[in-house]
Amino acid sequence: MGADAPHPSAMVNAPPQVRRSIPFLRVFAPPAFLIVAAAIVRLSLGPALERLPADYTGSVILESDSRFRQTPDTTFSAFHQQGRRIDQVLSATGDVAIVQSHIDWTTDTGQVNYQTTGLYGVDRKTRQNVAGYGDLSRSGQFMFPPQLRGVADEVWDPYYGGPRHLAFDRNEMVDGLALAVYRFTIADLDETKTYDYLPDVPERFGVGTDGEGFLWVEPVSGTLVDMTDNGHSFFVDPATGKSTGDFSVWQARYSAQSKADLFSAATSIRLRILAAKIWLPAALLALALVWLGIGLLWLRRSAPPSAE
Repeated sequence: MGADAPHPSAMVNAPPQVRRSIPFLRVFAPPAFLIVAAAIVRLSLGPALERLPADYTGSVILESDSRFRQTPDTTFSAFHQQGRRIDQVLSATGDVAIVQSHIDWTTDTGQVNYQTTGLYGVDRKTRQNVAGYGDLSRSGQFMFPPQLRGVADEVWDPYYGGPRHLAFDRNEMVDGLALAVYRFTIADLDETKTYDYLPDVPERFGVGTDGEGFLWVEPVSGTLVDMTDNGHSFFVDPATGKSTGDFSVWQARYSAQSKADLFSAATSIRLRILAAKIWLPAALLALALVWLGIGLLWLRRSAPPSAE
């Protein structure tokens, strides 16, 4: 044994108050550590998982059965087209992320019918559009936030050129996943600038758009897993402000592959959030209580008998 090694009788010769404190430390220190760890996981890791990542990217494929014509006096042509939406965080400072969002629609023959790209300032916690950021001053939700409580009443993303009104419709169980279903509507949206490539726009006509549909949201993760949309755009007589007839009519939805991918992502994110905010902290607290209960029982049994 080296010269610096403690003598085996050191603890025996320790002051009585030190010897009495050691069992209490063994009983109370581990539960205290577990309680602190539970609080750190709940208050730090949980919110971190709910925050929009600084390197976030997302994509979704849509399908649409559409009818279109270029002027009020021509006939409609019917076709199927595919849409693609891509979101990517370009930069993140504090609680605000700058997101570039692109959407385009292409026919089965490869002709691009519509595309647009915009910059959105997005609150990384609430997923709301932040005024003063992006290329326009927008309101409402850009995406849905985790821990959704049915408070969203407006969404403004690249799918339409303006805000859509939201109203909670119902809760629905789909493939074992509990979803919140919202109905959205948009009416008389001025899209004259969007369709200024048409022959008579804006020289003879303005353009208005109406639409309605449903959004299926997994509320814990805030993931939009499915969407349906029925809408139409119409020529507007500038003199009267009234419609002179539709020129674009569509029925759109998420593709089957995108729905499957989004369901898988929502399930994974949901499990991670629940684990960080509920299950892991609860397990740590339960372990602390078990340790404390066993420790107190051990202290009681190991206590010296009282003198009579």
